[in-house]
Amino acid sequence: MSDATLPSSGTVGVIVNPVAGKDIRRLTGGAAHTPDTTKIGIVHRAIVGAIESGARSILVADDPHRLGRRAVESIEVLGADDLPVDIEFLSGHVGGGRDDTVAAAAEMRRRRVDVVIALGGDGTCRDVATGWPDVPLIAISTGTNNVYPRALDATTAGVAAGLVASGSVERERVAQPTKRIVVRLDGAERTEDVALVDLALVEGSFVGARAVSDPGAVRSILAAVAETATTGLSSVAGRAAPLDRHSRGGVEIMLVPPADDVRCIRVPLSPGRFESVGIEHVRRLVDGEPVEWHGPGVLAFDGERDLPIGPDATVVAHVERTGPVLIDVESAVTIAALDGRFDRPTPCVVASGASVSREGDPHAR
Repeated sequence: MSDATLPSSGTVGVIVNPVAGKDIRRLTGGAAHTPDTTKIGIVHRAIVGAIESGARSILVADDPHRLGRRAVESIEVLGADDLPVDIEFLSGHVGGGRDDTVAAAAEMRRRRVDVVIALGGDGTCRDVATGWPDVPLIAISTGTNNVYPRALDATTAGVAAGLVASGSVERERVAQPTKRIVVRLDGAERTEDVALVDLALVEGSFVGARAVSDPGAVRSILAAVAETATTGLSSVAGRAAPLDRHSRGGVEIMLVPPADDVRCIRVPLSPGRFESVGIEHVRRLVDGEPVEWHGPGVLAFDGERDLPIGPDATVVAHVERTGPVLIDVESAVTIAALDGRFDRPTPCVVASGASVSREGDPHAR
């Protein structure tokens, strides 16, 4: 039985990346800073929305900044007396790196969470999908380029998660399967990996600050998402050969330095910063059609340099429709409204009641 066909458990998961939206691009470009207080508020509102719309339990991934715990400290839940709500924290993986997110997503899959709300950027969503490839996901943007996640109202996102988790809205009616790039490597440190938005081969041998800042160093890009209204490496594909996130296939772009005899386009390589890139070749790909690249260089996954590869390394990658299942927030709330899910008897009666499990919290009193 697949995850999609399992009966609802009534559980909404929350994963927040404490370092998303805080990298060097705040100093070198116009990327917005997302402070902890903003993330805490988003988590708070999302949890309240989920509980209000019927979630029976909330599972929050712990983080080194205690953002999740701080978000629930002042929550006052409005709901029915016969619907107790447990808020539990996953405290088994709190090291401060991407492995935290991968492990939390894998644990939420094991615990049969119905919907995961993730706060972060493209890298955070990739980490969630590494731990749970076809995760039912609501991705709220708090990162840098934010091609994959969306700028969503947190309260409404929580309401949609609760509606799906409680079974009030069938997941199949609002679920949208997305693509991912599957990467196989020969002669590299890792033998396989994934990306959700784009994969790039960049000249050099060091990861450094991870962000790709020099367009002249980018040799090739494979994009699963090539939308025009994006920022980052995917904007190169988006402006050379647009392809939206729900269309099948992908786009391969081969780049050269800008010159008079090549096609040049202007792209926002990072927020508030435009660059010119030269396009040597564009190839549209169908699902499963492979591309093959050869080292040396550094592979960038979803806009972040991550894996140096040597001159003997071979990279084979393709796009397939096996990525996270995105929950259409607006559709879920609209269906619920048309079905009268928000109607209440007259006079309306509100009550409160929630329990928060602080097991394993050294700061609990």
